[in-house]
Amino acid sequence: MEKYSIDVLIGTTPENNFYLSNVWSVGHFAIRGVNIFTILSRKGEPTLVLPQSELDQYAESQSWIKNIKCYGTFYMEISENNTSSSDFEKKLCKLVRSKSERTAAEALINAIYEQGLEDTKIGIDESGLSYPMWYELQKKLPKATIIPASHVLKELRMIKTDEEVYKLKRAAEIAEKSFYAAVEQAFEGMKEMDIAREFDKNVVENKGIPFLTLFGFGARSALPNCTPTFNKLKKGDIIRFDGGCLYQHYYSDIAFTAVFKKPSDKCKKYYQAIVKGAQKAIRSIKPRIKASEIFKIALNAVRDNGIGHYNRHHCGHGIGLEIYDPPTLSPVEDRPLEEGMVLCVETPYYEIGFGGLQIEKTILVTKDGFEYLTSPIEDNEELLVLR
Repeated sequence: MEKYSIDVLIGTTPENNFYLSNVWSVGHFAIRGVNIFTILSRKGEPTLVLPQSELDQYAESQSWIKNIKCYGTFYMEISENNTSSSDFEKKLCKLVRSKSERTAAEALINAIYEQGLEDTKIGIDESGLSYPMWYELQKKLPKATIIPASHVLKELRMIKTDEEVYKLKRAAEIAEKSFYAAVEQAFEGMKEMDIAREFDKNVVENKGIPFLTLFGFGARSALPNCTPTFNKLKKGDIIRFDGGCLYQHYYSDIAFTAVFKKPSDKCKKYYQAIVKGAQKAIRSIKPRIKASEIFKIALNAVRDNGIGHYNRHHCGHGIGLEIYDPPTLSPVEDRPLEEGMVLCVETPYYEIGFGGLQIEKTILVTKDGFEYLTSPIEDNEELLVLR
């Protein structure tokens, strides 16, 4: 806040609210139009604004924020004979009986006025705010300077805590384990949807939540968004997987390539090229190197090792509470890497009429370099061939 001369910072998205308050709202995540706000200020009390329907989520959370502002209408009855209430039930009953504002905007504006913040510089995460509500805030807070601040929160979230690193590593481990468990079941005639179902089943068995499961066989492996279909596995088919899971709200994003039975010479050659590109990029990672430099290293290494025409718009990205956190490893991202960033490094290749190849690993930027959060790329990394 000091860096950007902001007096008040307001989170509006599910991810930013969770990051700031430790409250995850199912309704906010799943239903468009539900608003939750986390208000942090230099002089006021941290405040959470949320609908009556989400009070149970707050009551069950371990949020450090104690000041709650409710809005809307929702009915939860309180039993007259409930004499053995738990601490959670007592807390929830108190919240249910609390005053509720009519709308989300009213609750937010009143919270700002009640803390004497109406004439301050307010940074609002505009990515979770509709234009009509932005307009209403400007109209009802004429003395305030209101500026977009989603970039501030994205910058805050770039550097991960030890707890966040643990969750990201666990998410990646679950996804990798589930991939290998799924491809072990591969057989001629198996459908993409069947192998995807095996992956999702293993994710759940390992306490993860599936969110993105892309499997493409044969020619469909060249499709960047190869949503599983009834397409059947044949001898010689490339199997490209891209996806991951959620673990305690943190994402994984990994990719693997396999071939059913016998790979072509081109497949083996091109796979080694993308492996060398990802490996050289990862081994170059350290604090202060620019994201764009990592991109150049990856691109050139793939070209030098067998795919001379290789092109990409990026070769990786940050990951956290969103699958794409900053920075992006792109030719235009000159942000220097910092200790504590977690990055997915990838070098996919898609060729219509041939197929798609991909490898994607997750790493932590450390004080002196990097640490794998997934399995590493070995010096003698070979294409996975399913017999």
